[in-house]
Amino acid sequence: MRLVGVALWIAMGTTWLGGCGSEESSGGAGTGGSSLDGGAGGSLGGSGGSGVGGGSTGGTGGMAGGSGGSTGGTGGGTVLPPGDVTVHPAVIDDVLTNPGMGFADFHFGWWCNLPPITYNPQECADRVRDHWPENYPIAGTAYFRWHWRDLEPVRGQIDFDMVDRALQSANALGETLGFRIMVIDEGGTGLPDWLLAPPYNVPGQVLSGGTFWPDIRNAAFQSEHERFISALGERYDFHPALDHVDIGTAGCWGEWNTACVDGVDGMFDVYHPQDASETQAIRIAYESMIDHHLWAFPNTPVVMLGIGSGGGPELDVLLHATAGGAGWRVDCWGDWGIWGDAWSHHEDLYPALIANATAADSTFPDIWQHAPIQLEVCSTMPDWFDRGWSADGPDGRVYKTFQWALEQHASVLNAKSAPVPAAYVDAVDDLLRENGYRFIVESFNHPSTVQAGGQVQFITTWNNIGVAPPYLSRTLFYRLRDTSGGVELMSQQDIRDWLPGARETVEVFTIPPEMEPGDYIIEVSIHDRAGLEPDTEPLPPLQLAIEGRAADGWYPLSELTVE
Repeated sequence: MRLVGVALWIAMGTTWLGGCGSEESSGGAGTGGSSLDGGAGGSLGGSGGSGVGGGSTGGTGGMAGGSGGSTGGTGGGTVLPPGDVTVHPAVIDDVLTNPGMGFADFHFGWWCNLPPITYNPQECADRVRDHWPENYPIAGTAYFRWHWRDLEPVRGQIDFDMVDRALQSANALGETLGFRIMVIDEGGTGLPDWLLAPPYNVPGQVLSGGTFWPDIRNAAFQSEHERFISALGERYDFHPALDHVDIGTAGCWGEWNTACVDGVDGMFDVYHPQDASETQAIRIAYESMIDHHLWAFPNTPVVMLGIGSGGGPELDVLLHATAGGAGWRVDCWGDWGIWGDAWSHHEDLYPALIANATAADSTFPDIWQHAPIQLEVCSTMPDWFDRGWSADGPDGRVYKTFQWALEQHASVLNAKSAPVPAAYVDAVDDLLRENGYRFIVESFNHPSTVQAGGQVQFITTWNNIGVAPPYLSRTLFYRLRDTSGGVELMSQQDIRDWLPGARETVEVFTIPPEMEPGDYIIEVSIHDRAGLEPDTEPLPPLQLAIEGRAADGWYPLSELTVE
């Protein structure tokens, strides 16, 4: 069960109130122009009702055929007749920057707060901004990788400060942060020295170049791995500054491959299994490591590398992760022949992976509806440009790369914080206008007047015109504001359920009896929350694809008179 955070808002001259009930129903938006329309305007669709109840599944809509749909109300409220005012906010075409989507800030461009930590969070953020790569889009998510040995050089003394500083530095940049823990370090080991010494004595192989490959079947390795990952989860699970956790305690660079060593064909072959029972023992060990992550971070998005394009036990390992709630990611996004024309990720590995995974689990194509799909570029975009790859449709390789990302409903795109060639800027912007989630308010219906102490009903038709839902918890608020302050009304919606397509929300709020009569602006905003251990500030409210965003992140929708 997902844990939903409780937001507490204290503002000068502002009262915070919870809604007395909410409901969603399928149905079309009102038609008409922008600005304020008198009358009900268009069809509001859907039926009323209240209480904990069924709701219905709506029609399809949005990019890539995402479903609209709806869920039942969350209880308590009555549904009133539609109001006499309907507005249709104007939609904008800007590139939006929000957490959990778009280009990733990879290790802050390697400018600060890698081991060792040399800058405080604000100094780090300033340094990153001063060295931002040319044409690289502003990021809403940062991504870091650490070796286990860096975080726990002494057993039981985890260097939480290293992770805290990265989270706080990302927060100062207006970003959330995802991370991966690694155990393989090319030419050495990613494991702490104490784990290789008595009394643990984790065994392994020294492979080409001196790379130490631990035996993950070892009981001490498994026990200590679970303890370590659990400790990270106890501190960071559901922290608002944490974007996702990448399961990476296996393979070269944490990428579930053996590319950093010679003479090994895969993640099972490295252990030279002699029969089915030995293969099963390896699979069980990998799946246990996956479970350690899923158990430690039940309230945080988790992703797993897409392995098993050839089927077999590697595919079983991937599907174990996705069946447990993980999303998937792939490396070498954009490879159309970097290692030659005979084979590529896009023409060979990815199609085989998706086909085999879907054949084994028919729900695999729908994973994006509840867990993120993330991509990391192959090489860098400047290298793509040097190879003469075009971003022009329909046949340009960069164009096809971006279209593939949208077809997979991808959210976070790790382009390694490398400069974006000028020839690709327009195509990148087009990609970012569809990638991830993108919310608009198609229509907003309400009464023109309400009595102090009475009830007011807001009927809002939202549309996610992106290709994925958000995977992080955020709180939707409405606000009634005049020159002296106002009242904030907390919605009961869970925006993580907002798949691509239109959905109508019906919510009833009680106006405080002491509220002064007068004219109020109705505003809407989707809020983050502050974090503790480490302390982080709420990020600015989500950017919506409608006009009117104020400096504080609120969007004006209409006006209401309190009598």
